[in-house]
Amino acid sequence: MPALKNTFTPQIVFHPGETLSEKLNDLSMSTMEFSILSGMPVDTINALLKGETRMTQTIADKLESVLKIPAHFWLNKQRVYDDYLSRVSNK
Repeated sequence: MPALKNTFTPQIVFHPGETLSEKLNDLSMSTMEFSILSGMPVDTINALLKGETRMTQTIADKLESVLKIPAHFWLNKQRVYDDYLSRVSNK
């Protein structure tokens, strides 16, 4: 029997910074407070929230330590976003 392939392709995908923004809003946490708790510069957080920087392992680890959302969640969101951008640019 042939292996089944997942053929679902989302029509739109959001940068992981969008999810981070929603989470910070849910927690009523400012970027300054998150900066202090995570040890990341405010500029890095703002760039991430605007989708101007990629989610890296280091950033994902810091998000996990503060938000208790696993690093692999954030890295997967970045991978899906990168795949989406690649598909859009190849059309």
